[in-house]
Amino acid sequence: MEATTDNGPLRGVDDIDWRALAPTRGEEIPELLRKIADGDDTATGPGESLSALYDIVRYPGPGYPAAPTVARFLIDIACAPSTPARLRWRPLSLLLEFLAPNAAVLVPQRPDVGLWRDEVAWANSTDLDKVREQYAEWLRDAPDEQQYRRIRHRFEAIGRDNGPALLEAELAVHDTVCERVDDLLGLLDGAENRRSLEAPAEWASYVLAFVPEAAEGVRSRLERALSPLERPAPPTPTGLAGMSRPEIQSALSGTARPEIKSAELFALGLLAPADDPAVTVTLTHAMASGHLYNSFAAAVAMATVHGEKAPAEALARIVDGGTKPMGFHGLFGDSWPHPGRIEPEVLAFLALGRGGAATVAARLEMLPEVLAHSEGESRAAALGAALEMAFGPRAQAGEDGPGDDSADLGEDPLRVLWAIAELPAAAWEDDELGGTLDAWGLPSERAEFLEFAGVEADDTGDGQAAHEGDDRPERQQDPAPSRPADTSGGFLSRLFGGGGTAR
Repeated sequence: MEATTDNGPLRGVDDIDWRALAPTRGEEIPELLRKIADGDDTATGPGESLSALYDIVRYPGPGYPAAPTVARFLIDIACAPSTPARLRWRPLSLLLEFLAPNAAVLVPQRPDVGLWRDEVAWANSTDLDKVREQYAEWLRDAPDEQQYRRIRHRFEAIGRDNGPALLEAELAVHDTVCERVDDLLGLLDGAENRRSLEAPAEWASYVLAFVPEAAEGVRSRLERALSPLERPAPPTPTGLAGMSRPEIQSALSGTARPEIKSAELFALGLLAPADDPAVTVTLTHAMASGHLYNSFAAAVAMATVHGEKAPAEALARIVDGGTKPMGFHGLFGDSWPHPGRIEPEVLAFLALGRGGAATVAARLEMLPEVLAHSEGESRAAALGAALEMAFGPRAQAGEDGPGDDSADLGEDPLRVLWAIAELPAAAWEDDELGGTLDAWGLPSERAEFLEFAGVEADDTGDGQAAHEGDDRPERQQDPAPSRPADTSGGFLSRLFGGGGTAR
């Protein structure tokens, strides 16, 4: 096929010393890239080559220094005219994993790429022991939870033998994607990039959302596409060939596009500036579209764009989402990505921290479901953000924490405690959970925590504890989550079976 020739997207793939970049199984990378480009494994095992390449290059393994070079080929494959539209999502999904190995460090505030670049340069030019000591000090003194997550992420990387190379490679992947923003923006256009179940436009939006330098391109492209004021001329009969019935109806009505992807609203929410009135108008129309998932995604985007000045209507729509049959789990699973081990609802919970006091009520409504559908480091990130919201930064928590009795706490801190109390007994075996609670001086043993929170322990251990004196109506449970919870954390399970985006 063209992908394997000198004119295809993989030209030069055999000229690279892959073993030097990925000491373990690096020699397999060229063949795996060919399979991804050709779709050779789609009939016998969809995603087999993706999973194998991910295992070789995954962060923070010894093969991650190969990620920037692999990313270049993945973008070439995704953007190549010879790649069928139905296969373009495959390289983009893997690209997202390499670009955002820990997406929790990228929200709520966008990273300062200049400072990031200076930090990586310093780490690569300074004695390794001194670098590790400095990161340990920064971790102890982190002023907020996003800084804590970011520093912990890099502290754990720098603790490895190839730590400086890992930090350098993560930045290099970012730079690789940044150089190809225009090509990736091209995947947002064209019916062939928007019709399939795993639409390339959707995955390109996920990737672009984590590149601050792409903000202007994404904003202008999506704002123009989403605007109801820009209606193209009705298509000719020939132009309707191959369209579905809803797409034909939409095209004949003169709307801007057959269907807006909720992932595009996610990207707009992370990247758009608050001082652009056209963005607000665009999101307002999307909120009023009548499309449940898009309306919810637009409301969340409105909140992340405007932060502390988020419109009350947007916040109300977010809260209302929890009453829908699919719940927050299903709604965020439709519009937000699942990079690494960070579930969509966890990522959204962290991102809504942009709103400060304005988004507290919405985040409190989300919290029980967020904690229930996450685990390990991801749940700890959400828990840390919730405790910060209730009790202030961990660095200022002190040894006494919130005190010995919860009776004097306000409603918001109590709701955080009650959400934690709903976790099943098995969750309390997780060291991440106990360590996070301990950082705020809270009991890390389940029985002690329930007593502190004023919650009656249940006999089943299923997490459905009763709040003493709490007469609030019982939360509506999610009877049909869009996909089962991700228990393995594997790349394939996130893409095809567990906790990934629901569409």
